[in-house]
Amino acid sequence: MTRPAGDLADSISAHVRLREIFAAFEGDTRPAYCTPETELSFAALFDHASALAYQLQQHGDSLRRPVLIYGHKDIRYPVAYWACLLAGRALIPVEPETPVARIRQIAETCGARLLLGAGLLSGEITDALKGAQLACLPVPDPSSPCAQITPDPSEAPVITDQDLAYLMFSSGTLGQPKGIGITYANLVDFIDWLDVLYPSAMPMTAVSGVIRHCFDVSLFELWMSWTRRRPLVALDHAEFANSTTYLERLAEHEVSLWVSTPSITRLFLKNRRFNGDQLPHLRNFVFCGEVLTKKIAAALFDRFPGCRITNTYGPTECTVAVTSVDITDEHIQSERDLPIGAPRPGTRLERGIAQAGQPGGELLIRGASVGAGYVGLPEKTRAAFPEPALYRTGDRGYLAPDGLWHFVGRIDREVKIQGVRVNLNDIETHLRNLPGVEDAVVEAQMLRGVPHALSAYVLGPRQLTGLTDLAARLTAELPPYLVPRYWYADFPAGLNQNSKFDRSKLANAAADARLRHIHMPSSVAQISQEEPA
Repeated sequence: MTRPAGDLADSISAHVRLREIFAAFEGDTRPAYCTPETELSFAALFDHASALAYQLQQHGDSLRRPVLIYGHKDIRYPVAYWACLLAGRALIPVEPETPVARIRQIAETCGARLLLGAGLLSGEITDALKGAQLACLPVPDPSSPCAQITPDPSEAPVITDQDLAYLMFSSGTLGQPKGIGITYANLVDFIDWLDVLYPSAMPMTAVSGVIRHCFDVSLFELWMSWTRRRPLVALDHAEFANSTTYLERLAEHEVSLWVSTPSITRLFLKNRRFNGDQLPHLRNFVFCGEVLTKKIAAALFDRFPGCRITNTYGPTECTVAVTSVDITDEHIQSERDLPIGAPRPGTRLERGIAQAGQPGGELLIRGASVGAGYVGLPEKTRAAFPEPALYRTGDRGYLAPDGLWHFVGRIDREVKIQGVRVNLNDIETHLRNLPGVEDAVVEAQMLRGVPHALSAYVLGPRQLTGLTDLAARLTAELPPYLVPRYWYADFPAGLNQNSKFDRSKLANAAADARLRHIHMPSSVAQISQEEPA
């Protein structure tokens, strides 16, 4: 999937920029990618990615079809990533726990014929994918010697700005996969923005590696590591519960930049060792992917005095993120929720027409960050990208008097409860601001396919009295029809593949919750119980 190329002298500039970044790796023996078992140096990354890129160019695919990268937090992953970028083969990250049927759907949707094994490729996987015409090529272990490759420049592919650099597929499991195309020009625009956020003159020692590579927020980690030639300290999600060991690795490598979703940081804050005394070099925090709460920001300022907290916002369709702001104590003390900031250079935000009674209209994004659309889905692309370099986010937001944008929530999170239109985002916002609430999700309780009541899933309360108090406090703030009837707390809070609060498992949360409460109007007797029935 390519866009028409413009003048060739201009169109190759993005790939030239990437090659300049890559060329600096040659001969640099410092660690680039660190796992608990081993390390990959920048020099080894250069040698092995060059060899694999040459192999991809010789693969005989004149169409330069996309390539799936199958793996998780393995030193072979950056090798596969760079090989695809250099060869002009749009890369598609795929996690090992992705069902085979899903992998086949993705391959069929984008016409992929090759899967690079950036990790263990079982015989079961390779056999299952044969029927999908998807060849499996294991990436050689980059800790082993590599044959030196001197490619013929005349054989190098012509890669334009508008060729796809990568495809990110939506994390849903139902229906046709939706692959979001990001061009080389989009990618370089993002990389250049990182230079604005964190100029090269700023001290940078190492970068966290907590985000799964199938989630585009990981590009903050990867490209901050690669453009500064500093190590990325990868966290295998199988070891996620063992936060102390990871904190020891962060200290050992003197990590100075932390990138995560708020949900990940909330889990690490439960470990008292996540502080500036144990991690003296950790001074910078970047958040993306979810709403950053004041409670998390305040906790970080307390644990890491003088730290920098950067809040960002953006959909995958617009190359990771499009706004940023450094959070201050003034933001935390404000009556408003935390801002998402100002647009990055080359991008601007606009607000569509707001619905009656709503605090913000739809956020529209214009500029160089806007991607190429959805591969193989022309109707969805036309609806979401109605004009060149314009994306309709489906999010509500508004511009505050101080010039900073604020995110309100998804437009499609409105439901009718007994004839009254209810915005679930607004209730969640009120809940997050209540004492003792770490995070909250509000969903409609369905009866024979029709919403009939609201359910609140709350992180924070450890006693039933805390949960019932929340219902009472919300009753004092909101009309009765906006107060959830069913309340759940003290349940296992899992993360999805994008390291966000896993809303898809809320049904299990209701069943597993140790604390339950049914809130009724004051004229009706309340029923509550501390143990699930």
